[in-house]
Amino acid sequence: MYDQIKEKSKKPLLTLFLTLGLIILPACSPHPASGTWVSTGDNEYNYSKILIHFKPQLEIYTQGAEKPVQYCGWSAVTKQSIEMGCMSSNEQRVEDRYHFNILSKANAELIKDGKVIASFILVDEK
Repeated sequence: MYDQIKEKSKKPLLTLFLTLGLIILPACSPHPASGTWVSTGDNEYNYSKILIHFKPQLEIYTQGAEKPVQYCGWSAVTKQSIEMGCMSSNEQRVEDRYHFNILSKANAELIKDGKVIASFILVDEK
């Protein structure tokens, strides 16, 4: 008898958790910045690619480099902008700060010290 009551009390609780999960799950969609971004042209830093992951991590590559030149953490500033704190892969003490602004679904710009330093296009969404 006790086992039957115990089983009946679990069903509403399970239903509640499943319902909450379905409500909360859509809120965990990736930021529009997530994906692989490729430079649209030359820039003074020679950045060629930025890989922005769903989790707040990203890597910056230069032309021809197999390994990232910078490893970064990021946080959303707005729905169309993220702030990045990056460490050079060579010198772990130096931190660079950037903003990455999405101009349209597939176009973005990288900003350092209030100046646009590179433009990017989205080639693969995450």
